[in-house]
Amino acid sequence: MRLDQLFATRNQTLSFEFFPPKNERAWYTLEDTIDQLVPLGPDFISVTYGAGGGTRAKTREVVEHIQAKTGVTAMAHLTCVNATKDELRALFDEYHGAGIENLLALRGDPPKGEARFTPTDGGCAYATDLIDLIRTDRRFAIVCAAFPEGHPDNPSRSADWDWLVEKFRRGATAAITQCFFEARPYQELVEHVTRTTGKRQRIIPGILPITDFHALERFCARCGATIPDSVRATLAPLADDPIAVRKAGIACTVAFCQDLLEAGAPGLHIYALNRSTAAAELVTALRLAGCLN
Repeated sequence: MRLDQLFATRNQTLSFEFFPPKNERAWYTLEDTIDQLVPLGPDFISVTYGAGGGTRAKTREVVEHIQAKTGVTAMAHLTCVNATKDELRALFDEYHGAGIENLLALRGDPPKGEARFTPTDGGCAYATDLIDLIRTDRRFAIVCAAFPEGHPDNPSRSADWDWLVEKFRRGATAAITQCFFEARPYQELVEHVTRTTGKRQRIIPGILPITDFHALERFCARCGATIPDSVRATLAPLADDPIAVRKAGIACTVAFCQDLLEAGAPGLHIYALNRSTAAAELVTALRLAGCLN
């Protein structure tokens, strides 16, 4: 199903994100994860596209596998990196032929070893250019990325959020956020976009379940996300106790998601990291609390 059609019928959605496995053993782990999470009833599942476009074929393989095996709507990530417009159009044909109707349009990160993104000759320079290309094709629903704390390549949060507004104007039906860990920046982002566009756009929070404080610190240092003081105060003293920090981290994530859903977030997009346990715990706890469908 196209996500623009699905969103028209759902006030709240649940979705998961996976990445393409690097080897045969990782593929079996992913298949087991899919088997464990699909019974939770996700509305859609997305699959990432590696830096530099290096997982293009594997992304397509996983997306097609998910949709064919489970019947769950699948969405492929697509970036501007190392691809001309003609190559992207050829990929559109491949996805359409496999019954894939949804694309997440991203500028993409620079290939490994490169500090800055450089557009490919004959390709797209920005996510907005990729959205234009997909919209012209007409065969796909378009989702884009949002950054509650701002993208590091933009000079300010408001400047970055204006680019999100432009993505919606160009044809994105929804946005999924980068990971963040407190509700305030998300609420400010939604208010900015609503005020600027004159309507409440569908901006789905991207959620990373917290299970390891040291891993959380590394992740935030890499992507520029902020660890809230309250989360740090709770988890830092437990950082070297894997069982305690995992229990407390999941509790922090549940409380954070409750805040988002109670404030009107249109669902959750959970970064499962190709493992099922934390994502399943989070969904189960939120449903028991009555705040997730």
